[in-house]
Amino acid sequence: MATSPFDRELKQIDAALLSGQPLGPELLSQVPLEVLGEVYLGLRPGYPALVAALPSMAPVQVQRDWTGADGAPLMDQSCAFIKSLVRAFEEQVGRPLNRATVLDYGCGWGRLLRLMLRYTPARQIWGIDPWDRSIDLCREHHIPVNLALSDYVPTTLPVSNTHFDLIFAFSVFTHLSPKCALQVMKTLHGYLKRDGLLAITLRPPEYWRLHRPFPSGVTPEAMIGLHRDAGFAFIPHDRPPIDGDVTYGDASYSLEYARSNWSGWSIVDTAWNAVDPLQTIVFLRPASG
Repeated sequence: MATSPFDRELKQIDAALLSGQPLGPELLSQVPLEVLGEVYLGLRPGYPALVAALPSMAPVQVQRDWTGADGAPLMDQSCAFIKSLVRAFEEQVGRPLNRATVLDYGCGWGRLLRLMLRYTPARQIWGIDPWDRSIDLCREHHIPVNLALSDYVPTTLPVSNTHFDLIFAFSVFTHLSPKCALQVMKTLHGYLKRDGLLAITLRPPEYWRLHRPFPSGVTPEAMIGLHRDAGFAFIPHDRPPIDGDVTYGDASYSLEYARSNWSGWSIVDTAWNAVDPLQTIVFLRPASG
């Protein structure tokens, strides 16, 4: 009888969990990240202990409403980002992720937290978000990491006294106003270890050709021109201002803007994945001196 690739490893993981071994990188690293993604999606039946031990997935409608995609296409994007993150951490920091402290800033419903469980023990991972619904969803689906509600414009983070080897913020700065983005960068700087790594994503100016809807009188060409001339373009959403600033909307930032305005940081690398072309991954470290 034919078996699917990594069936033997998945059965070993299932047996180990049934024998009482805890879920963690020691077990999950036996299979590629994409295979773990297939288990999450229900595409690898036959491993009941593993399915029971893993967090459940958010409903399809939540995935679509929050990311514009769901299922396998969204999992492909998520795996591509995490693999880029892991490669950069290994190259830039040189410490194993299973010993690292990790923060997902703006964790949403936890799609990336689920995948980080393959690399880092849950007790060393934090997920924070300013929207209580995000944290509620993570808890409802039993994501076993540290979870906390943050401020929308944070000056401190609710992470006890933890400082992090790795902080990532996927599709966060794609939505922040310049004033809010500056404050977030200042705050994250205080929680990253001096030899740690920060990964964020930024939208390229081409994003504006696909953005919908635009406010009356605003065009894609106008937003691309703003990005070119000012280094950023931002359309605020209809939300109450915080200290006079509508902090959330749709945004694009250039690397030149980041270098010039986010002091205390050095951009050390960038990455791009074909499955998610409108998210440029930018890796930063605290500037020396």
